[in-house]
Amino acid sequence: MASATNFIEFSRPFINAAKNVFETMVFTKLEPQKPGLKKSQVSNGDVSSVLGLSGELTKGGDTIEYRAMLVLSWPYETYFKVASAMLMETYEEYNDDIADVGGEICNMIMGNAKRDLAVMGYSSNMAIPSIIEGPKHTIKYPVGTTVVEIPINSAHGKMFMELCYAEF
Repeated sequence: MASATNFIEFSRPFINAAKNVFETMVFTKLEPQKPGLKKSQVSNGDVSSVLGLSGELTKGGDTIEYRAMLVLSWPYETYFKVASAMLMETYEEYNDDIADVGGEICNMIMGNAKRDLAVMGYSSNMAIPSIIEGPKHTIKYPVGTTVVEIPINSAHGKMFMELCYAEF
């Protein structure tokens, strides 16, 4: 079972990285709202970028293995505005031109967070992000992980960051 202290510590770099990536690449500030435990596998967005992570946490001479996942989910309207801002063109429907935008954003956030996690004692092996598109899609979280969902507001609309984490 994940240590609550480690989970909170693990989450902070992702929130900070998301704020940085959105300010520099999407030209908007993020306003994270109160996080909560997610009990459903149904996404609150229409487009989700999913990236798995595993590694070890070395703390106080002990080594603990962990696995985690970062999920970013957007309603279509928000996703189109984010893609439009990032690519400097106007998009009003989901298509091949913007299909990878969520994955790129997820990669940038993970890259920034990974650097900060290393300083905190986490080694990290990242997967390649995948995109799930469509209303009411489901996300398969790693078995035994706790999933925390953070609603986020921005000038482009609402989005959701989900982090799941387990130690073993």
